[in-house]
Amino acid sequence: MPHRMLRSAAIALLTSAPLLAAAPAHAAPQRDFPCAVGLQKVDSTLTSTVTLSVQCGETRTVSVRITAGSTELLSLQETVQANVRQTVTVTVPRVPQVCATLEADEQTTMVCTP
Repeated sequence: MPHRMLRSAAIALLTSAPLLAAAPAHAAPQRDFPCAVGLQKVDSTLTSTVTLSVQCGETRTVSVRITAGSTELLSLQETVQANVRQTVTVTVPRVPQVCATLEADEQTTMVCTP
């Protein structure tokens, strides 16, 4: 799908509500990353809804980049309050896989949906 179409169709919502029953996605080892991260993708006939959750033990600034292949769907930097799970949801035209790359305190991790 064209990059412009994906970007224009993306809708991002940031909340402090807990993520409901999100199964952890495949991830690189996170032992050095200072926050817990979960990624979930739910497909309908035409769209994919991607939800990323982040929770840190201390207040941290976290940079997030969500991609589908080489197309960037969302890029943001957010302050995550200590012990508060924050979520970001993006709805885009259906994609087979998405990955989220996060950086905090000079540590980076990547999670991808199966």
